[in-house]
Amino acid sequence: MSMAEFDGDRPIRTDDEDRFGFSSLADRIADALTVQPGSKGFVFGLEGKWGSGKSSLLALSLKKLRAMDTGKVAAVEFRPWLIGDRDQLLNSLFEELAKAIAGLEREGGDATRATTLAAKDVAAQVKSFARHLGPVGKLAGVAGLFVPGATIAGDIIEKIAAAAAEQTEGPTLVEQKERLSASLLKLDCRIVVTIDDVDRLEPKEIAELLRLVRSVADFPNVSYLLCYDRRILAHAIEAGMGLPNGNNYLEKIIQTAVAVPQPESFALRRWFSTQLQGFAQGRQDRVSQLQQVIDQTGGRVMGTPRAVVRVLDSLRVYWPSLQSRVDLADLVWLRMIAVGHPNLYGWIEEYLVASVALSSGRVVVSSDQQAEMGKGLNAALAADGLEWDKIQFELERHLPGIQTQAFNKKKDERLFYQLKKGRYGGRSNDGLLANPSYTRLFFTLIDSPDAVTEDDVQRLLTAANASAENVKYLIVLMGLQKGDAGASKAERLLDEFRYTDREVYSTWPLEALVMGLSEAADDLAAVGIDDWGYPQVWYLLRAVLRQLHDGVEPERFQRLFRLLFTNGTSLGFLTYLLRDETFNQGFFGDRGNVHECLASAQTFEEIRIGMLRRYDAMGLDGVLNHQAATNILYAWSQAGGRDDLKSRIEARAQSDGWLLTFVSKLYSVNSSLSLDALSAFFKQPSKIVKRLSQLAQGDPPVAAAEAAIRSLKSNMRFDGEDLDALMATWQQHEADQTG
Repeated sequence: MSMAEFDGDRPIRTDDEDRFGFSSLADRIADALTVQPGSKGFVFGLEGKWGSGKSSLLALSLKKLRAMDTGKVAAVEFRPWLIGDRDQLLNSLFEELAKAIAGLEREGGDATRATTLAAKDVAAQVKSFARHLGPVGKLAGVAGLFVPGATIAGDIIEKIAAAAAEQTEGPTLVEQKERLSASLLKLDCRIVVTIDDVDRLEPKEIAELLRLVRSVADFPNVSYLLCYDRRILAHAIEAGMGLPNGNNYLEKIIQTAVAVPQPESFALRRWFSTQLQGFAQGRQDRVSQLQQVIDQTGGRVMGTPRAVVRVLDSLRVYWPSLQSRVDLADLVWLRMIAVGHPNLYGWIEEYLVASVALSSGRVVVSSDQQAEMGKGLNAALAADGLEWDKIQFELERHLPGIQTQAFNKKKDERLFYQLKKGRYGGRSNDGLLANPSYTRLFFTLIDSPDAVTEDDVQRLLTAANASAENVKYLIVLMGLQKGDAGASKAERLLDEFRYTDREVYSTWPLEALVMGLSEAADDLAAVGIDDWGYPQVWYLLRAVLRQLHDGVEPERFQRLFRLLFTNGTSLGFLTYLLRDETFNQGFFGDRGNVHECLASAQTFEEIRIGMLRRYDAMGLDGVLNHQAATNILYAWSQAGGRDDLKSRIEARAQSDGWLLTFVSKLYSVNSSLSLDALSAFFKQPSKIVKRLSQLAQGDPPVAAAEAAIRSLKSNMRFDGEDLDALMATWQQHEADQTG
């Protein structure tokens, strides 16, 4: 079967399609249906759960029956679920019987005139009998005519009266049935009626069908082959007929039953593997993972031929669009989960959506959200009959952030593990389900706009071989391609670069590549703020620099790092790097960390002095007009310009308007105004607070001053004390410090 040919739950119909030895059993079933004594009818049950192959075994049995002497055996396929009106159930069955009987003489070929007339007469009797029964809406009433010991009352009397009113002369219904039975016995031809999927009917319809088979249409030389799931059918009988035990009732209807043989798990998995190899090929280095999926997940999910077919057909839908783009082992696993564990599949999709958003750096998962996801997982596992202890390692292999080794943690705490910083540690083009660039493909068949392909990497390297300007142009365009989680293709690309192996990137034109990325950093920073208030792209680009710092020759990296500051124009990003180095080098603050430094001591001194000169050249007005004004102000102060900067600010702050503009740069919707912030830029911050308070309480009050005071109070967790009195105390403290 080719990739385009779907099974579509179609039963097999030839011996060549038989993979599980159904053909020999079909021979025995056909014999059993035709060798029974002709003096009575026969009801044969073919039992098996949904998807076990009942329809295939039935189709093979029909093929065997139709290969017998067509003058002696007639096979009828009766499909009650296609009959919209239940009242037509009886008429439809008798119509099929009449057609089969009438066709016996044609099939026989050399039938005598007597045989021909006999067949036609029997067919006419069948039609007459059905016609006189009429459109029966309640077969329970008619069944009472033919079930020994039944009480003739209620519906039965109504039916007899109706039949008598219609036929004032001629034989009664009982007499007609006796005459028809004698004619069928004399005809000496076996008629087999097959009825598939009995358990798919409504409970009331099931009750009517069983009464019809066992009582109304119980004729000599007529056999019935019923296919059903015994458990489901028994429950339907109990619901439809109000009986306490559906199995006991079935035993009165079905004279002989045989169960569809259950194929061995190994045979099902071997069949699946053979079919899969016919249309899908994965990476050679992932063959063992694919085999593990087939054996472990497939062994649990593919318990019936139908389950195998459903998984294969699902893959035939997905693979043509995804081949060579996603990992086959992950795709097979996910489609198996979708078929066998629908509740878990729904949870996985929800979890992956959150994981992709988390990897973008734009969201965080709170402990409450983590707990909710844990509860959702519990519910999904319970609904699908699964247990965490038995499936946790399987989830860990295919999903990001599943931690199975933290034995002291609760289940929900093992979700989103090490994803909070938004990182993916795999290869950029691995095509795995856990890779945020590919996750969407597994569910929607289409790329996410922010998905990174190998072609994207090659385009960027081609640009780098040309110039840094080409890199900037291309990466800015990639920044406009955003996915559902808000991340851009540029951010995804940087995220993958920071995990690229040294053997790979050591051959790249790093100077042009890094310079181009740095030059685009401020353009890309318009959106995407991380937990610390910085653009996510800056964090990612610094991580790329860290990867290069640890991988290339120290001299080469230091030259590259100095080049960024000497020739770079992305002042916001360069300032971000400078502040990091200022703290890590121990130049400012008391928590230096030499292991996190990118610059050597000499390089740091060069870039520090160079950046102070750039800030000085911009002047305060130039800095305040920059999109990274706050960051630049702090960097200017912390990198050694503190005293000079304070003097400049004090002079300009004589103007209330300028003061309010400046103070507004020290806080935002994500951060509040603090006394420490004011202390960084004013010699006596308490006086500044008093001025702001006076402006806020003026007539009219100044809105910008009111906003600044609210932000300050929020930062101080102010509980209603006299702010002016508090500032007076602080002012005295300042005087003591300077005195």
